[in-house]
Amino acid sequence: ISNNHFDTVGVEIKQTSCYFKAKAYANVVSNNVCHDGPRAGINFNDGFGGGNEMTANLLFNTCRESGDHGAFNSWDRLPYITTVRDGKTSSSVPAINDMHHNFIVANYAADGGCLDNDDGSSYYDIHHNACVFGGHKSDFDGNKKRSFANLHLFPSVYGVTCVSIGAQQLPPLHYAEAYFNNTCVLPVAGSNYLRVPGDLTGAPQAFVDGLMLSNNTIYAPKGEVNVDISKKIIAFGQFQKDGFDSQSRVVGTVPTTSKMQEWIDELLMLLLM
Repeated sequence: ISNNHFDTVGVEIKQTSCYFKAKAYANVVSNNVCHDGPRAGINFNDGFGGGNEMTANLLFNTCRESGDHGAFNSWDRLPYITTVRDGKTSSSVPAINDMHHNFIVANYAADGGCLDNDDGSSYYDIHHNACVFGGHKSDFDGNKKRSFANLHLFPSVYGVTCVSIGAQQLPPLHYAEAYFNNTCVLPVAGSNYLRVPGDLTGAPQAFVDGLMLSNNTIYAPKGEVNVDISKKIIAFGQFQKDGFDSQSRVVGTVPTTSKMQEWIDELLMLLLM
């Protein structure tokens, strides 16, 4: 599905998308412009087989009639046995979905972020995307979603935050979610870098086993950044002193608009190199 311009979908069919995938695998969705729709611009209904690629798309003005969704949305409510992962072995483990070099503006009511992995979504590599107004969201179980090398500019996932993992406990060892090597610009001092369930005091190793955090750069006014762990707010500095996410750093200024535009240009130009 390539080189299309989708404009004002959902006039007659509600909750539709520019592109909807169900019980299909190894789809390539590339070089499309998708805007002005009632819900997610691109929707993956299930995790059947995996191996999908979404790249070089522009999404904006989505979720205009619904909210509670990201500009991209995925679900995955039950396992499917396929041979897609290695081409020969029957397995419920799908091939990795590769989501990269997209430019997504999560405006209107896309409060689920830019790429919204919902309802058990698993096995996603989400990288080198330029996301404005949306952070990374992983919701309602699932595992093995790696978000890395993305720009999250003025992000929101049901409130200002870079990454939000909601309505679940973290996955067990070897199935970790991951957020690393990202740049996140928070617009307000004291905003959350991270919102996640879990227990840092009773089971810190389980937290580390379930969520890999590393080498993120967080920009925020005055360098004031918080984390929300099971609805308990603590300063990011204290989070690091407690032994978590020690390689990430906070910068106490907000970059200029021209600097952020430069970052976007550099990130998306990587696709052409």
